Amino acid sequence: MFKLAISGGIIIGKRFSVCRDERFLALVEVLRSADATFGHLEGTICDPHAPEVYPAAEAGWTWIRMPPRFAEELVWAGYNILSHASNHCLDYMYGGLYETWKALQEAGLPYAGTGRNLREARRPAYFDAGNRRVALVSSSSSTTDWARAADGKGDDGGRPGANQIRMIYRVDEQTAQTVRDLAVKMGWWLTEVDDDLMLNPPGLHNTVFRFTVSREPGFSGVSAMADPADVAANLASIREAKQRADFVVFHIHNHEWDPAAGLSHPPEFIRRLARDCIDAGADVFVAEGAHALLRGIEIYRGKPIFYDPGDLFKDGNSKIRPLSEYYWMRGRSEETDKWHVITVEAAGFAEKQKLPVPVHPPGGYNTGKVLAVIVPVCEFDDEGRLRQIRIHPATHLSGTFGLRGLPGLESGEEARKIIDYLGELSEPFGTRIEFDNGTGLIRVEPEA
Repeated sequence: MFKLAISGGIIIGKRFSVCRDERFLALVEVLRSADATFGHLEGTICDPHAPEVYPAAEAGWTWIRMPPRFAEELVWAGYNILSHASNHCLDYMYGGLYETWKALQEAGLPYAGTGRNLREARRPAYFDAGNRRVALVSSSSSTTDWARAADGKGDDGGRPGANQIRMIYRVDEQTAQTVRDLAVKMGWWLTEVDDDLMLNPPGLHNTVFRFTVSREPGFSGVSAMADPADVAANLASIREAKQRADFVVFHIHNHEWDPAAGLSHPPEFIRRLARDCIDAGADVFVAEGAHALLRGIEIYRGKPIFYDPGDLFKDGNSKIRPLSEYYWMRGRSEETDKWHVITVEAAGFAEKQKLPVPVHPPGGYNTGKVLAVIVPVCEFDDEGRLRQIRIHPATHLSGTFGLRGLPGLESGEEARKIIDYLGELSEPFGTRIEFDNGTGLIRVEPEA
C-alpha cells in the first residue's frame, strides 16, 4: 500500500511549527503519515531586503511573501514535493523567484512549475519515497504574461518564470464582431489571421487577448480553451515523467470558473485538460486556486481528478509591513458614488473588507456554501492501482493571530457537513462519497 496525500494552496506568512492547537496538530499528522505529501506553494520565500527583490508592478492581487526559512516549516509539516506555478510565483520579481528556489533547494524540497526557461519550468520534479518514485508537473492558467518563462533563441537567453498554459476564447461570429467593434471604439490594436483575432492595448504588443471564431455547427457564445501548443508540451512532460516514476501528479493553478454554475465549479477547459492528462499517463490531477474554497472530485479511468481541495493554509494578512498598493483596492463609494481607492495610511485590512464585492463572480472569493478544505489521501495497492481515497475535512482556525488561517481537522457533525457538501459538488461527475468515521471515503474500482 502506498499513500499519497494532496493539499491545496499554502498562503501564509508566519511560522506555524510553534502552534500547539490540537486540531492543527491532528491535521499535520495526516500530512506526515503519508508516504508522499504534495502541496502548492502559492507565493515566494524571500527576504524583502535581499538583492533584486522588489514587489512586481503587476502581481496576482496581493503580493505573497513567506519569511526566510519558511521551507523548513513545510518540511516540519510533512511536505516533500511542491508545485510552484501560479499568479504569485513572481510577486517579488526575479530576485524573489531565485530566493525561493534557493530556500527550497536548501530544505531538500523538490518543486516544479517554475524555471530559468520554459523547458525547465515544464520539467518534472521527482521525489523518492521508499520503493516508489513520485513525479510532478506543475502549470498555471492564471498567470500574468510577463511572468511566463521562455526559451532562448539566438543571442537572447531564456527568461525565468512559470509554466503558463495560455487561454484562447472560442467565439461565434456575432461575438467576434462585438470584439472587433470594441477594439475600434477603445482604440486597441486588432490583428486577424484566418479565424483568429488578436487584441492588444496600443503599444503593448505582447499583452494579447486571443480569440478564434468557431465554425462548429450549433456553437454559440464564448468558451475558454487552453492553448493547444501549451497543452501538447505539458502532455509531453507527463509522458517523460511516466518513464521515470511510478506515480505522476499533474498540477494546474487556475482561477477560472464555470460561467453558468459559478466559482465552486470548474470550467470546461479544466475538465477536458484533466482527462487529457490522465490519458497521457498522469495518475493524479490536481487543480487549485479558485478560492471558492472547495470544488468536486471526479474518478476517470480509475484515476482521481481533484478540481480544488481548497487553500489548506490561508492567511494572506499575516505578512508584516505589506506593500502600500495592497490596500489600493478600487471600488465605488456608496457615499460619494465615485470610484476611489483605500490607501494604507487611511485604513487597514478591516477597512479593505468594506469595499464593494465583485459583480462577477457573484460575491467574489470564499463564496462556497460550506467554507472548508480537505486533505485527500490516495491509497494505491502494490500494483500501483488506486483502491480508495480517504478525505480528511478541515476548516481554518480563528482567534489569535498565531492561529488565524491554519487548518484544523474537523470531526462529528461539522465533518459530516463538509463531506456532504463535497459529495454534492462531486455528484455531477458521478462520484459517490461515503461518510466514514469522521472522514469521506471514495472506493475506486480499477479500470477494466
